[in-house]
Amino acid sequence: MRNRLGYVVLASALAIGSWQFATANAEQKQQQTGVPTFQVDPLWPKMEGNWIFGSIGGITIDPTNDHVWVAQRPSTLDKDETYAAQTPPKGNCCVSAPPIMEFTSDGTLVQAWGGPGEGYDWPEREHGITIDFKGNVWIGGAGKNDNQILKFTKAGKFLLQIGKPGKSTGSDDTQNLNEPSAVFVYPKTNEVFVADGYVNRRVIVYDADSGQFKRMWGAYGNKPDDSAPRIRRSPFDRSQDLPVESLTTDPPPQQFNLVHAVLISDDDMVYVAERSNNRIQVFKPDGTFVKEAFVERGMATPSGSTGSLAFSADKKQSFLYVTGGDDTLRILNRETLQLVGQIGRLGHYPGQFFHLHVIAVDTKGNIYIGENTGKRVQKFLYKGPSLQAESK
Repeated sequence: MRNRLGYVVLASALAIGSWQFATANAEQKQQQTGVPTFQVDPLWPKMEGNWIFGSIGGITIDPTNDHVWVAQRPSTLDKDETYAAQTPPKGNCCVSAPPIMEFTSDGTLVQAWGGPGEGYDWPEREHGITIDFKGNVWIGGAGKNDNQILKFTKAGKFLLQIGKPGKSTGSDDTQNLNEPSAVFVYPKTNEVFVADGYVNRRVIVYDADSGQFKRMWGAYGNKPDDSAPRIRRSPFDRSQDLPVESLTTDPPPQQFNLVHAVLISDDDMVYVAERSNNRIQVFKPDGTFVKEAFVERGMATPSGSTGSLAFSADKKQSFLYVTGGDDTLRILNRETLQLVGQIGRLGHYPGQFFHLHVIAVDTKGNIYIGENTGKRVQKFLYKGPSLQAESK
């Protein structure tokens, strides 16, 4: 008990000391008000028993109860992380948790399921998870042969598969995906928007019930072109045609490069994050291009600066949270796409990140962040808006 209490005190001290909100964008010398601030909860979740996370491939919030859904990757665990699963056991801990896990907002496990089963093709490398407006669970995959997305009930009953493993013929293929990284279901049309993805160079849209193809587009709303040069800097890249330095030259890339996230705001704007281009593009739901912004345009880290996206929980969704490959979470003004703040840094302690990967926000404004190499989920408690900065 004494050790646990000491850990709580130490973790809280680390959190307060290391999790300081930083006002960015000072060069513009503009007045910033109400930018969200956070404090890490070092004891989330309550991972009791022998289960352990692999790398975190996806995280989402059920808006009906603020439950946190995590897609984690059992295949990424090392032998020295699973002593209890070996024959004979080499220790009392640990064994891999199932791929799909549901937690309450306080970190209590509700249920866990997932993995290969009859009637569907489970992905080789789990990537992306979302709860749609009907309460269904959608999962993608970023393994070499993952050309499919899956739809389940919350209890894990299989409902629908779009695409088949190893069958993709490229970005013109309307029946198959190619390492799709994220999905979002648009309630107004019951359509599923897919960030497709690590290999394909498009956003593609299907009917969320039948799986029927509806439309697709590439950068600027144009036709995707797989023959265009690309920057490939993921650990799973198959080739690299352009140096990262080409990002800083004009004109900007005319094709998507690693479409990693897609998210639709309440005012019907589709936000797309391209990890390898350090870019966010905004569209109407029909694929009409609206605007774009680069985030740290010349960043040369392997994961880029625009990984995953989430909106702030206020009514206007005033802010856009963007995960960066430099283990920094950036806060953008959603309307202008200008940087207004950032939090975090590389590290292993509470409030720091080790391969920051995916993000979700609950209805109270709390942030949940999943790490790839760090193999953990951290919760950051929303502490209200920052104080008004003096104009200069």
